Amino acid sequence: MSNFQKWFLNTGTRRVFLIASFIILGISCQKKNTKPIPSVNPPSSPNIQNTKKHPDLPPVLALKSLIPTSKSTLIKLLPDKVGEYLKIQTLTGHKEPVNISAIQATYQHWSESSKTIIIDIMDGAGPVASVLLLGNIQKLNLDFEEVKPYGFSRILERKCQRVWEAENRMDEVAELEFIHAGRFLISIKGEQLRHADLWDFADKLDLNGLK
Repeated sequence: MSNFQKWFLNTGTRRVFLIASFIILGISCQKKNTKPIPSVNPPSSPNIQNTKKHPDLPPVLALKSLIPTSKSTLIKLLPDKVGEYLKIQTLTGHKEPVNISAIQATYQHWSESSKTIIIDIMDGAGPVASVLLLGNIQKLNLDFEEVKPYGFSRILERKCQRVWEAENRMDEVAELEFIHAGRFLISIKGEQLRHADLWDFADKLDLNGLK
């Protein structure tokens, strides 16, 4: 793991889950309060302004009130075969205890079993998921690149979309991360593969069902 990833995980994750805890606490308090709450226009936030720079990253605060995507919709989204890779495992419902809709699927190359791809999709709808998504948007808005003799980690724009990509040729591991439709966090990790192989896999996915 790169220094940037360690820094982001150590600081960003604690901050995000702290915010999420306050949101959940606030929701509980609101349910107990029977008095009507006057509507107040939220103040403008620098973070929201930053998300407007990229067409695929609309304001995240609107996602708080949306209903998360159902498990059946997520399951139908990931086919049994993507290119030369066959789906061998599917996991859903693992984040439902915190009201997050997500799916994880494992794919394996049809003839080279050592080549595997794990894809995670998280719906950013809901009070907790929207905060986590905002943390990833802040990460993807950074200008970052780390180059080493055996690999790299960088954030850049690809096809009008902010993406994070990393490759470790020593461990033969590659990773991608991007946000689809301003709502769905897509994370892809491959073993015995290069990052170009993961992009080839990602480009074959039909994500039109995610809106």
